[in-house]
Order: sequence, then C-alpha cells, then structure tokens
Amino acid sequence: MKNNSFDYSYHYNNWHCDTAESENNDINYAKFMFRIHNLLPIKKSAKILEIGCGMGRYLKMLRNAGYNDLTGIDIDESQIEIARRNEKNIFLSDAYEFLIKDKNKYDVIYMFDVLEHIAKEEQLPLLNEIKKHLTQNGFVAICVPCATCPTANYYRYLDFTHVVSYTRHSIGFLLHNAGLHYYTVRPQYQESEHIQMLKLPWARLYRDEFGIADPILTANLVAVAFQNEDAFKKYIADVPEIHNDYAEPQPPQAVPEKPRGIKRLWKHIREMKF
Repeated sequence: MKNNSFDYSYHYNNWHCDTAESENNDINYAKFMFRIHNLLPIKKSAKILEIGCGMGRYLKMLRNAGYNDLTGIDIDESQIEIARRNEKNIFLSDAYEFLIKDKNKYDVIYMFDVLEHIAKEEQLPLLNEIKKHLTQNGFVAICVPCATCPTANYYRYLDFTHVVSYTRHSIGFLLHNAGLHYYTVRPQYQESEHIQMLKLPWARLYRDEFGIADPILTANLVAVAFQNEDAFKKYIADVPEIHNDYAEPQPPQAVPEKPRGIKRLWKHIREMKF
C-alpha cells in the first residue's frame, strides 16, 4: 500500500498543527538544526529542493533567511495545501516520480523524516536520482530514525508508515551504493548531561560488546552527502562538532582531612621554631 493512501493528518496533527504557534515552533527548530549541522547554502541564489516538505515550514525559514529559489514536494495533499499559502513551487508528487521527470539540478536537496517511509527496495533508486540532480558542489541532507537509540523501537513504531530505522553503518551503506561516497553521519544534536547519564548503560553495552567507541544514541541520525570530495572536506572543516561522549562519572575527589582538636595543636607545636 502506498503511503498516499493514508489520511496522514491523523498522525502529524499530534505534533504539527495548522496554527501560528506550531508554525513558529517548527521554524525555530529548523533554524536550530540548520545552524548546528551547517546546512544553509553559501550562496543565497542556491537552487533548493525539499523532498517531503510537509506544510512548508522549513521552506519558509529558508525564504526568511534570503533564499528564493525554492521547490517543495510531498505526497500528502492536506499539508501541500498549507505549504502553498507561502510558496508557489509546491508539488503533490512522489519523490522518485518527480525526479525522473525533473530536468533541474539542485545545489541542495533536503529530505528530513522521509526515507524511513519509503519501501526498502525503492530507497536506492531514489538516492540514485537524487545524486543525478545535484550540482557539482551540491549536497543532500537526510534525517532518519536512529536504530541505536535506546528508545529506537518507540520512534520506529510511533508512525505506522515507517518501514525501517538506520544505524550509522546502514545509512552509509545506502549512500555509498548510490555513489555518494563523500558523506558524514552525525548525532541529531548535543544532548544534555542528564540525558547522557541516562543513556550511559547503552553506551557501555555498545562499547564493550560491539567495540563502538562513539555510539550515536540520539533519536535521529543526520547524514550529509556531497557530490565531490573538495566540497565535503570544506564542510567537515566548518561544521560544528557534536560529541555526546556518555562519559563515566568521575569519583569525587577526596578532601584532605583537616587536623582537629589535639591533633591540630600538636601539628602547630611541631611547626614552631625554637
């Protein structure tokens, strides 16, 4: 069954409503994610495609930031109607079907919370088309559920239309086979010390049993893949590091005991010079 057979509003209305408050929350989150992952194109003239644009809130953030060459596609008609209030180039279409007909090349293609909804046998053909539609220095940014997160099952099965979640290795495997060899896979964000401490037992397990020194335990993974090596190296040099180290708690430092009473007096006497 195709995902466009569902009334998807029943799901997304739990988190993304057609209200000013919800829109503002989504735009602020988009600003945060684009900043920590350095996802804004260098040139304001960049040609941008968002696959799975939903209600168009990431596109609105981009337009507010000065980007005007924007295109969005989605398979959910109710969200498309909302996106078209602010954007003209919004299309109701399956991503693969759109790309095989599209003659444009894009400086950036964003695909957030989309790939996990697509049948596994259709994912590689889609990424192959994405690669064909990137400019020489272009990149694709992808956000998908993280299978190594301690709450991975919740995120995997929260949405009935999810078909898979990913590890750092499996999303890399997929990108590599699509010819996108220059990529990085990053944690979704920097977690608080409190959350890192709660996840420490899982970090220990991954380190001790599987030899994974730096497991990604955030709810999602962010993968950024480039057409060419030079653009990739520049991105790596500029992007802020996100490192959740899930460190073992340090034992409290012993405080030297101060001499008290007769001990303190005797110490004073011994230090006196006669």
